[in-house]
Amino acid sequence: MKLLLLLLIIGITVWATQQLIERFGFRNLEYHLRFTADEVSEGDTVELIETIISRKPVPLPWVKAELTTDASLLFACAQSSVSEETRFVSSCFCLFPYKKIERHWHVVCTKRGMFTVSHAVLVISDLFGTAEWSKPLPDTVVYLTVLPAVRRLDQLTELPQQFGGEIVRRRTVIPDRYAVCGIREYADGDPVRDICWTASARSVSPMVWQYQETASPEFTLLLNLETRITDRDRLSDRALFEDEIRLCAALLGSAAQLHLPVRLLANTEIDGMPAESRTSGGADHLPKLLRMLAAMQDTISCKFTRMLRRYLAENQNSAAIVLTPFVSEELMQIARSDTRITVLSLKPLPETVYSANIRHITLQQERKSAS
Repeated sequence: MKLLLLLLIIGITVWATQQLIERFGFRNLEYHLRFTADEVSEGDTVELIETIISRKPVPLPWVKAELTTDASLLFACAQSSVSEETRFVSSCFCLFPYKKIERHWHVVCTKRGMFTVSHAVLVISDLFGTAEWSKPLPDTVVYLTVLPAVRRLDQLTELPQQFGGEIVRRRTVIPDRYAVCGIREYADGDPVRDICWTASARSVSPMVWQYQETASPEFTLLLNLETRITDRDRLSDRALFEDEIRLCAALLGSAAQLHLPVRLLANTEIDGMPAESRTSGGADHLPKLLRMLAAMQDTISCKFTRMLRRYLAENQNSAAIVLTPFVSEELMQIARSDTRITVLSLKPLPETVYSANIRHITLQQERKSAS
């Protein structure tokens, strides 16, 4: 009799607890997420702070929070599982009345990109786990921007005039007297100060200096998202593209240190707009260009050689560095016919390539120095 009475009491307690939690479990229950920093660099560690607050007298013996994020965000604890490119993170709480609990996750950012921690779901249960109730929290979303790391690349010390000196461009109406390219005979209208008296003394007619137009070193970085010749709407080799992003970030960092004006252009779209920036220089403009790299997806908006030809036609006096996973036959022909272009290929060059402005570069040395 006593045993039956005890079982009856336990049954009534469990039933009453279930009714109480089912009716009041999610009331006055707050759940928040936030990162300690909205923007970090590749390889950095950031904290994700998870906060749950109970503002009611009803205790919750078992609360589980489930989150969804990108697999490249590594959580220090083992309470997560990975399915393809998605990571699922779960955490459990025991909430007493009018209590607040904070959990700090150490998250290692292994890859650049724009990430979210979202699809939060709260699951509550009674003391014995005999029943569960869940509630999705669609408004609980936090964003994190991971910029590509800016590293030093010793292999780029022999880049052409884009990173030092002056570049020659088409001459304008007013000559630039700092770039002498030769001597010619005097013509009507030439100023007297341009006469080369030494050459005139050796010749029967007056001779004047001949000049070329020069400009400050500025260039455009053109990023090719086509990792294979068969790529059309979407790139196929994501790892190779990430190496290309790292190389681009290294070049942008070098240009910022030298205060060189640079422009970034890629054959993709960001938020429905062409991926291109304005020409700017200095360390203040570097974060804007890195954010642009962080936001790049794996979609291809147009054929790269078509974009390159259009750029060369619209920019007659500008130099360019082309970053490409491979060198196609068409790209090779464009580079051979225009010395303003320097092509850097991540894949080894074909044996038929004999051009000074087409080079192969790897990131092995850069990664070793970074570690």
